[in-house]
Amino acid sequence: MGLPSLTMLIGFAGGLAVLASFAGVATGRLSSHGARYHAMNLVGALAMVAAGLPSGAWPSVAVNVVWALISARGLAQTGRRVCEPLTDEHPIPAL
Repeated sequence: MGLPSLTMLIGFAGGLAVLASFAGVATGRLSSHGARYHAMNLVGALAMVAAGLPSGAWPSVAVNVVWALISARGLAQTGRRVCEPLTDEHPIPAL
């Protein structure tokens, strides 16, 4: 087994970005309404699309295209705020 390809490394980096954004919300370090959360998801999804296209991983590509579109819309709705503090005035909404 040789070294991982650049495409594979891009895909793993994208997956880590998506997982880090989820972990940030789960631990209260990021707001699910903040620009940083949506930007991490957008970059991660696009990286996983780039990794899935050459290998023909169409289900993954399709899910990540939709994920990227949702993230882009969320990012546009944040009004370009990069940091939204988590305070009693701006609690994380209950699921």
